[in-house]
Amino acid sequence: MRATRNLAFVTVFATLILVGVGVYVRATGSGLGCPDWPTCHGGIVPPHEQEALIESTHRFVAALVGILVIATAVLAWRHFRETPAVLWPALVTVPLVGIQGALGAITVWEELPPEIVATHLLLAMVILTVMAATALGMFNTLRGGAPPGERAAARRVGRRAAITLVLFVAVVWMGGYLGESGGSTACEGWPTCNGAVFPGADDQQITHMTHRYLAALLVVPLAWMVAAAWRERATLRWGVHAASTAGLIYVLQVAAGALNVLYTFPDALTVTHTVLASLLWLTLSAAALLGISALAARRESAPLPQAEAPA
Repeated sequence: MRATRNLAFVTVFATLILVGVGVYVRATGSGLGCPDWPTCHGGIVPPHEQEALIESTHRFVAALVGILVIATAVLAWRHFRETPAVLWPALVTVPLVGIQGALGAITVWEELPPEIVATHLLLAMVILTVMAATALGMFNTLRGGAPPGERAAARRVGRRAAITLVLFVAVVWMGGYLGESGGSTACEGWPTCNGAVFPGADDQQITHMTHRYLAALLVVPLAWMVAAAWRERATLRWGVHAASTAGLIYVLQVAAGALNVLYTFPDALTVTHTVLASLLWLTLSAAALLGISALAARRESAPLPQAEAPA
């Protein structure tokens, strides 16, 4: 069973790597390095061209993640069949990866439409969440239940993490759209856009600044989560760690975004920006999932109502 849990965590890590490779494909302009799918220039082995090799590497890592996801689902069915919190996320991940592969194919066939590219990135984040649910479900099952005080604190922090994650959905999608639509370079300077706080009528500038505004708005629920975790620090050490980590990643993420604009989006900073987004997403997902599992534990442990004795 512990080997199954370790495999689930490896799959989460591999998915993070896949996101990084995917954004490197976009940063280097290699999305059409293989103009067909699933082959590359009509063959299994790509030609010795940089863009083709980068895109083929992305596909190889995606295939590896798919194999890991299927293996995790099979082992979850074998060892955690009686644990719905583990089994269902593990099984759901399999069709999600299939949909992700189909989106990847459509992205190539339709020559990188921004809407599909953004949805492709967002679905990768969703897969991260579902795989994290599988891994954390196994961890909680093997570790045993948490005390009631910790459960109550986890619920409070978890709800705030979930609210933050909902807003982060819009930030991630807009970021993916921005990167492929050409709006990344529409605004010179940071934090203003060409010297103005609010963009003009240019669609690219509006898209760019919408992403920035949403990212700035994210600080509100995130600070709410950090405050809740700090209040519960005596009973919920992981909550403090998760909230502090999320806050630190957010600051680094904003800094990476600013540096991207100021230095005209070098490949390394572009990849760093998206990988940090993935780590922030994963941290918020873990906090939200642990809060949900605490809520489920409370419901399962609640005593059944007793029938009144006859008068």
